[in-house]
Amino acid sequence: MGVPGPGNNLSCANVTATDNFLIHVLGSVGAVSVTTCFVGLCWLFYLKLYRQFLYRLAAYQVTASLLHAIIAISQFAFLNYDDSKRTSCVVVGYLYLVTVWMKSCFGCWITFHLFCFAVLLKNMRKLEPLYVVTSILFPIVVSSVPLVTSSYGPTGEWCWVEERKCDRATGFIEQIALWSGPAFVGLVLQSVALLTMMITVYYRAHRNSGYGRDQYRKAFKQLLPLVAYPVLFCILVTPPLIARVYGFAAVPNKGLLTLSAVCIPCWSLFSGVTLIAHIGVLRCADKPACRCVVFSPSSRSESEIPRDSETAPMLKAQNGTTRT
Repeated sequence: MGVPGPGNNLSCANVTATDNFLIHVLGSVGAVSVTTCFVGLCWLFYLKLYRQFLYRLAAYQVTASLLHAIIAISQFAFLNYDDSKRTSCVVVGYLYLVTVWMKSCFGCWITFHLFCFAVLLKNMRKLEPLYVVTSILFPIVVSSVPLVTSSYGPTGEWCWVEERKCDRATGFIEQIALWSGPAFVGLVLQSVALLTMMITVYYRAHRNSGYGRDQYRKAFKQLLPLVAYPVLFCILVTPPLIARVYGFAAVPNKGLLTLSAVCIPCWSLFSGVTLIAHIGVLRCADKPACRCVVFSPSSRSESEIPRDSETAPMLKAQNGTTRT
């Protein structure tokens, strides 16, 4: 995730070999991430899947991931940092926080949409403009706070919110308030939402019988590709958060910092991989041998669909998210 390791402020000490090593790790994994995200997006547009709401949600997440991976690569410019690079470092630090917040916002909206779809049996497709606008404007506003307080700069690992004037407490509070704290809250809430969603859909899929049960199972399968994005958030945000807290409470641990440098761009990497796999499943569903995979509308007419109190809303939501 976008949580830099605990800062050895460069106004107090020079960049060490460890810092350069972390930048190499961050930028190298970021380069691979750019490739996977770009390939996934190109394939999506080539197949014109952007016409479907389900894939637009995925495309928003992967586009934000692509931008963040590009910023991770740009950190290479700050190897062997000196004061002549400070202005550029401020710009990159700002864009770094903006893009990681964009990834997080789109991920939260995906979780919200899936929760409404699976648990509340509501199709929130009409909120798509809200998803996009808030996921762009909110990161810009939040990331502008360190610009006002002149807090962006070299942290000792890469360019982000620095611990100014050797005051570790002040820098730590800003980093927690601007990212680590909200990331932890998002981790907890998304974990609870995902668990609730999976249990609810699984229960409904096995409680119903006949055609209604089959439809719930199809809806459950259809949710799986999008579920991967919030799951990735929950997994990959944990090591950087641990490194952030541990680094303030004790001496920074090189192993944790290295793991953070890997996890941060890996969120983008696996977002791209997930999109490619998602599209691959769709292509398989178009083949006769793979018709059991449900990404295409049911062949049964609406008149044949049972209209019990729960099945009808679920099917309505399902059709609303899959039609072009």
